[in-house]
Amino acid sequence: MNFVAVKDLKAPRLLRQRLQKEQTILLTSNGKPMALMLNVNSGEDPELILKAVREAHARMALQQIWKTARETGAARLNPDDINLLIAKTRKARRSHS
Repeated sequence: MNFVAVKDLKAPRLLRQRLQKEQTILLTSNGKPMALMLNVNSGEDPELILKAVREAHARMALQQIWKTARETGAARLNPDDINLLIAKTRKARRSHS
């Protein structure tokens, strides 16, 4: 992955040339990742690219949820266990109101 510091955004021509060459750049702030820059080629629909990125981001979040559920044991809960947990939580919330 190619990295660019936020402060380097002040050189747009060099950034544009680098992005065209490398296609993808990871933007960093204080050495920490904060954004991705993707080159959009002529004829490409930026909305379709953005949609694909959002879908990939959502899949990654869902995979993390599944992983956490496996690690905590939540993945082994059956529907009755889930309904019991929901009922207990609702009852506890009502008693605190």
